Amino acid sequence: MIHEYVSKERVHQDNIYLTILILVTGTMLLVWLADKNSRYGIAGPMPIVMVSIIKSMMHQKMEYIDASHIVIALLIILVIITLFILLFIELVEVRIPYIDLMNVSARNMKSYLSWKVNPAGSITLMMSISAFVFLKSGIHFILSMFNKSISDDMPMLTFDSPVGISVYLVIQMLLGYFLSRFLINTKQKSKDFLKSGNYFSGVKPGKDTERYLNYQARRVCWFGSALVTVIIGIPLYFTLFVPHLSTEIYFSVQLIVLVYISINIAETIRTYLYFDKYKSFLNQYW
Repeated sequence: MIHEYVSKERVHQDNIYLTILILVTGTMLLVWLADKNSRYGIAGPMPIVMVSIIKSMMHQKMEYIDASHIVIALLIILVIITLFILLFIELVEVRIPYIDLMNVSARNMKSYLSWKVNPAGSITLMMSISAFVFLKSGIHFILSMFNKSISDDMPMLTFDSPVGISVYLVIQMLLGYFLSRFLINTKQKSKDFLKSGNYFSGVKPGKDTERYLNYQARRVCWFGSALVTVIIGIPLYFTLFVPHLSTEIYFSVQLIVLVYISINIAETIRTYLYFDKYKSFLNQYW
């Protein structure tokens, strides 16, 4: 409904409150749907985001590409390489070996703590755009309180400006790091090691184990967050140098995000299928 208002230029002062009401109601409906999908469906809010990206891609008007065949071929190759890197990030994990007291006599069995290279997955891609828009709106609101004639566009905080792209990438990187650290939860993991008696070679239990896990988590989370940020940032900066290909590049970025979210949904489905094999056993405990 909002898209119809904007496309037909019917957003005026009289119906601005109706527009806000539609936004709030629609947001509450999507949150309710995501909650229901988390309980009875697959992957929570990710399918909703995936559908919205597909809808956004369908609304884009792809005009005649005024570029040489070499540039187009290079763009397609870069997209394919990026998709392979994202697949690599999802499949590769960091393994930290530790001593398991229950299996200390089994020489052929090695125990290790496994973390994904990017533990946050596609969550940051879903949140970074919203955080960027929220930051832009907040800055505009504060500045408009002191200067009534401020421009509504704020060109410095858009994807057409290197400053705007840099701010967005910083948000993406910080969100990726802190969400990854939150999901890894090294403090709880160190408590689990203390209770079970398991330990890392050369590391004392308790605070030393927590410091060791924090050190390892910082390395993994910063690397994964920086890698995803670079993957998203290169095509965004590329639009500044080749403005006539900006529509095609943004389409490629959306395609990359779409594939990344699809990989996470596929992994969630595999997890559900894995636990479904042990359903009769697990039902006894929850």
